[in-house]
Amino acid sequence: MTRVSHEKGHHHVKRDGFVAVALWQLLAFLMLILLIWVNEILDLSRLWFGTHPSAPNLYRGSVLTIGVFIVAIVAVGNTYLQQKRIISGLLLVCSSCRKIQVDEKAWEHLDDYVVGHSLASISHGLCPVCFDRMKKELDLFDTGQKTVKL
Repeated sequence: MTRVSHEKGHHHVKRDGFVAVALWQLLAFLMLILLIWVNEILDLSRLWFGTHPSAPNLYRGSVLTIGVFIVAIVAVGNTYLQQKRIISGLLLVCSSCRKIQVDEKAWEHLDDYVVGHSLASISHGLCPVCFDRMKKELDLFDTGQKTVKL
């Protein structure tokens, strides 16, 4: 799923994280299947370890390929279920106190909501605009002038 957000004239495209993870997982499983068939055709154990030669076994290669497909379905399915746990969709945030509405009557602090509904952790900092504003307020405070909200 792709979403477009507009912020002060800029267009940001948000890509669904599940798609990227699923593609990487698919690539890994395809590499395993390739390894299975390269081993069947080239007899890698004979080449690397000097074992007795063996003819390609289509039955063994097919069974291993089916096994990899089953594991791939389980892995991608689990990833999908985990992705559903991650915050997605529209959240109603109070413009004043930054709490998030969790149901019709309850609101929860933004930090608590994110930690409780995703795999993310929260850390705090200041963006450059807020840093400059706070620096100006501290400078006014240090000089004894009245603090003015910018």
